[in-house]
Order: sequence, then C-alpha cells, then structure tokens
Amino acid sequence: MSHSKDPIVSTHTDQVSVTVVRKSDGQSMTFVMDEKTHVHDLKMELRIRLPPQYEQGCRLIFRDKVLKGRHSLKHYGIKKGVNDQAISMDDSKDWKSSSSSSDSEQEK
Repeated sequence: MSHSKDPIVSTHTDQVSVTVVRKSDGQSMTFVMDEKTHVHDLKMELRIRLPPQYEQGCRLIFRDKVLKGRHSLKHYGIKKGVNDQAISMDDSKDWKSSSSSSDSEQEK
C-alpha cells in the first residue's frame, strides 16, 4: 500500500472558474481551467466558443488590467477560492490601436 505511485490526480485542486463577458453584446460564458493556463490559451478557446465581434480579435480585461497572453491566469490573481472573477472581453473594432495585449509582442 505504497502511496508513492499516486502523483497523478492532484491537478483538480488548481482549477478556477472564470466568467468572460463579451462587451459587444453582453453575452457571457463560464470556463473552468487550471490557474496556470496562459491568457493566450484562454483567447484561443474564446475564438472557438465565444468568438469576438471583429476578426482582429479581442483584449481581455480583469480588474482594470489588460491581460497579456504570455502570463498565466494566476499571475493576475485569478485563482482558486477567489470570488468575482469576471473577465471583460473587449472586442471593439479598434482594440489593437490602444492596447499592448497583442500576442505578437512576444515576437523578437
């Protein structure tokens, strides 16, 4: 009865629930993800399940901060046990001109 072979199913403890609200029409969707999920992965999921109004995409805002793709949800304080984790999806047409949240900033 060795417990040393059981390091498999401990990932559910890091699951967080976030609600993303699309600014253009107020529609929302709740996601359950690992708190270590990167913002760019959430954006990719949003493009499939809650597509932005315009093709150039969206920026995500949480507690007045624009979320950058290279950071995890946990980096922004989105973690297990925290209530009111609503993320605003700004899918207005001109979001790119005023935002540095673009994933292209990772290019060197």
